Amino acid sequence: MNWHDLRPGDIKGILLMVALFGGLVVAMLLGLGKNTNFGFGPEWQCTPMPKGDPICVRLIAKDEAK
Repeated sequence: MNWHDLRPGDIKGILLMVALFGGLVVAMLLGLGKNTNFGFGPEWQCTPMPKGDPICVRLIAKDEAK
C-alpha cells in the first residue's frame, strides 16, 4: 500500500479501526467487566484468581440468616 495514494475511504477506515482499538484499550484499562460473576446470578460474589478458576461464594440475605 502506497501511503501517498490513500483515498478518503481508506483514511476513514484506518481512523475507525484506531478508534475501535483505542476504545478497547481504554475499557480494559478502566477495568470494565472486572466485576463479573462468571455466569452466576447476582446472589453470588466471585473473585478471579491469578492461576486457576475463580472462587465464588453465595451471598446470604440478612432476613434468611435468622
